[in-house]
Amino acid sequence: MPIMPPKVLFTTVYKNDPEPYDYIGSNARSKWFRFRWPRIQSFGLRFLKQNIPEIEILEYPTFEEYKKRLSEGWDVVGFSFYLNETCEILEMADAARASGKVGEIWAGNYGALTPQIQDKFDRIFEGYAEGAVAPYFGRKIEQNQVLHPPLIEYLGTPFNKKLNIYGIMFTTRGCGVGCKFCQTPKFCNRPHPVPLESLERVISYYKDHEINVVLIEDENFGANRRHADKVVDLLDEYGMVWGCMARADYLRKKIPEWVEMRTRPDSATGKKSQRVQGFAGAAIGIENLHQDKLDDINKKEGTEDVLETVRLLQKYGLGTVGYYMVGFPEDTRASLKTDIRDLANLKLDITQICIMTPLPQTKLWDELDGAYGIFEEDWHKFDMKHLVWNHPNIPPAEMEEILSWSLKRVYNRLTPLRTSFRVWANAYRYAGFAGMKEVASYVSRANRFDFNPEKPWLLEPGAR
Repeated sequence: MPIMPPKVLFTTVYKNDPEPYDYIGSNARSKWFRFRWPRIQSFGLRFLKQNIPEIEILEYPTFEEYKKRLSEGWDVVGFSFYLNETCEILEMADAARASGKVGEIWAGNYGALTPQIQDKFDRIFEGYAEGAVAPYFGRKIEQNQVLHPPLIEYLGTPFNKKLNIYGIMFTTRGCGVGCKFCQTPKFCNRPHPVPLESLERVISYYKDHEINVVLIEDENFGANRRHADKVVDLLDEYGMVWGCMARADYLRKKIPEWVEMRTRPDSATGKKSQRVQGFAGAAIGIENLHQDKLDDINKKEGTEDVLETVRLLQKYGLGTVGYYMVGFPEDTRASLKTDIRDLANLKLDITQICIMTPLPQTKLWDELDGAYGIFEEDWHKFDMKHLVWNHPNIPPAEMEEILSWSLKRVYNRLTPLRTSFRVWANAYRYAGFAGMKEVASYVSRANRFDFNPEKPWLLEPGAR
């Protein structure tokens, strides 16, 4: 008799709230109109499902839905989670053991890096797990063989109206920069390029489904410069609008080149023809506006270099997303008011502001715990929006008040209007009324697409 493959279920944290996590909402305090960017899928689980189709995945179920799946019986139940989801994951792990219908309990993703909880699981996976899980099914997957799944999301409004549909893409996974606040050096400190053949397949999938916008979510797009150049050529070949997360020093050199690609000569006539496709903007880790603080967290970038890159993006009418931290040991209420005023004056489209939060197995954890002490024991508070260590100048409640004020300051009621105007003006700038018509078509595409998360979008099986 043939050997039956093991039954494996990988799940995210349960979520009884019907509203999905909203990335923009978590970084805005506007009571007026704002954009929404809901998290409706787990990128990590979809990578696993694409590469190991025998597994089952469950994304943001209610607790009752999760218990119902447990009753089916599994050789393995695995959890993919973040640190602030730890309490719920431990509850789910206890339910799996109590069911009597589960063999082993596994854990992965960044939440699994926490030493204090690792004895709750039979197996811990550090880093991207396709290669480690594949042998369980009698196969081998190398990093240069990983298949990229379709990852489709949307930008919306609080009124259930979708404004845009886009495909997510990871061209490399991992980061070797080594900022001391980041867990990635422990998770995966050697960036691994995703094969170009796999990237082209997923870009082609997006194009076939009328998705013309791609967001590159690498932690550091351009870590492999040659690979990044080939990715840009692929996006240009398929006529995609795209943006990326990248270091300022890399972006500053590439922005003029990428903008020029919008006006390449027509192969038939030799004349330059403008088009709406091409590079549309970038996300940058600003982190702080003081050089001594950037040096302290091992950012390896200059403050003025970062600001110059922001100015260059805005010069060309491109989108700007900035990541920023408050709550450095030297910060005071007065100094932060000045800093946030300067940050707001940058007029970014989206500004993510986080309270400095030590994460397990980072240099920042060791330094802050040793110098000041980490007092918080509730993992929910390790969400970058709460103070979890003994700050010398600002108590926790006051820090949260400062964060709320800061988010209102950088994301006021004019911000979404300013962003909307820039998008339409840029479309007209590059392609006239045809460009504006193209942007308008995104709305209809987004609202007629089936975003049902219960049926993950997968590429058809093909040669690995």
